[in-house]
Amino acid sequence: MDYQSIVTFVMEMAGSVAFAASGAMVGVERNMDIFGVCILGLTTAVGGGVIRDLILGSTPPATFQNPIYAAVAGAAALVLFLPQVRHLLMWDQALFDRSLFWMDTAGPGIFTVMGIRAAFGQLVQPGLFLLVFVGVVT
Repeated sequence: MDYQSIVTFVMEMAGSVAFAASGAMVGVERNMDIFGVCILGLTTAVGGGVIRDLILGSTPPATFQNPIYAAVAGAAALVLFLPQVRHLLMWDQALFDRSLFWMDTAGPGIFTVMGIRAAFGQLVQPGLFLLVFVGVVT
C-alpha cells in the first residue's frame, strides 16, 4: 500500500467511527435496545457510501466488497451501547451534546472529501454539480 492509500483508509475508518458513534448516540439517547443502536450506527456510517457508489455506478458498493467498514461501524456502536460508556456520556447532558456535535462534525467533513475523491477516481471529468452532490450524499 502506498501512502495515499493508507491515509485514505485511515480517513474512511475515522469517518465510519464518527458516523457510527453519531447514530448510536442518538439510539442510546432514545433508549433503543442493542439491535436498534447497532443498526442506527451501521446505517449512519455506511448508508451514504452505498448510495454514492450506486450513483457512480460502482457495484457492488465498497461496503459490500470490504466488510471492514461495517465491522468497524458495528463495533463502534456496540462500544457506545456498553453500560459504562453510556453512563459516562449520559451523566452530563452538556458532555453528550458536545460529543454528538463533534461526531456530527467529523463524519460529514471526512465523508464529503472521501465522496468527492471517489467521484474523481471513478469518472474522467466529473461535473461540479455531481461532485457537490456526491460529496453531500456520502
